[in-house]
Amino acid sequence: MTVDTTLYLLRALVGFPTVSSDSNLPLIEWVEKYLDAQNVVHWRVNESPTKSSILARIGPDAPGGVVLSGHTDVVPVKDQPWETDPFILTERDGKYFGRGTCDMKSFLALALAHVPQFKNAAKTKPVWLAFSHDEEVGCLGADPMANALIMHQAQPALVVIGEPTNMQLIGAHKGILSFETIITGRESHSSMPEQGVNAVMLMGELIAELNRVAATARETKDHDFAAVTPYASVHVGVVEGGTARNIVPRHCRIAWEVRPLPATDVNALLAPFHAKVAELETRMKAVDSSTGIITRQLTNVRGLKKVAADAPHMALAYRLAQANAADAVAFGTEGGIFQGAGLPTIVCGPGSIDQAHQPNEFITQEQLKLGAEFMIRLASDLTS
Repeated sequence: MTVDTTLYLLRALVGFPTVSSDSNLPLIEWVEKYLDAQNVVHWRVNESPTKSSILARIGPDAPGGVVLSGHTDVVPVKDQPWETDPFILTERDGKYFGRGTCDMKSFLALALAHVPQFKNAAKTKPVWLAFSHDEEVGCLGADPMANALIMHQAQPALVVIGEPTNMQLIGAHKGILSFETIITGRESHSSMPEQGVNAVMLMGELIAELNRVAATARETKDHDFAAVTPYASVHVGVVEGGTARNIVPRHCRIAWEVRPLPATDVNALLAPFHAKVAELETRMKAVDSSTGIITRQLTNVRGLKKVAADAPHMALAYRLAQANAADAVAFGTEGGIFQGAGLPTIVCGPGSIDQAHQPNEFITQEQLKLGAEFMIRLASDLTS
């Protein structure tokens, strides 16, 4: 019955096209109706005209228990070669295809499907459901959600971030800092480049500097991340600039990011980049004082710091995940934000990150089974 319920819920959740650029309110309203039918108390968090997160408590208003946390938004499907409708759950060869099946609506469906078991078991300590918005564009809903848990005096023994880890226990991950840098130069005829300030060529110098910063970052490794990329990485993903080959370009923009280790001093790492910006601006303004360079930080997702194996919450994490150690991953989650708010946090969820953000995203029957077993162990632990 729980398997059927999970698939029913997953089909419904996938059917809401909650791409981060669009509203997630229809999904939130649907979840609210489901929880109302189960007589579960819930609150909207960080609500706006188009977005909201939802926080729910199953069981008593008491300390302890577990928070099951996941995000409701998904990445776009535009220009991806899907073989099926990405917003209709499609079963084939033991796999369930659809946008968000892996990242991460299967975890939400599993949590919701086990609400009846949690209600029966949660007599002295609760289960919290924390479903956020806009994770995919910078974890924008995580801080308000962590604050809401604190406001409600949740005091959980553990926060489980259900990102796809193949149900492996993850105790550390990198952060994500994203930036855009915009150079405003001065146009001129390409036959007289000395009269202009070439924004594209100057940006080339900044990109070269970021390459040097990336090389420096590779010199510092963290053995906890040995199985993935064991150093902070620096990456330029977008370059835009210029209008024609015979015009010295006025504008150039790059979008770039840093994926720091939890212990990386990002300010120190990027100091040479900012020094290069200052040097270039001096040269530019000698030609035209209206020129300049602006760098804006767009997102700052905290990394999840590894804690001692004997930290109080890890014993519970090991029991639920049936693990005796916690690994590290390169991708970011909302986990570092919850940890930064003082909440004991791990990452563990169904599906493979290899499927996330891909066309024909899927979750396997086996991963749904393992996820259900996790939820059953949680319900059992509530009675102990």
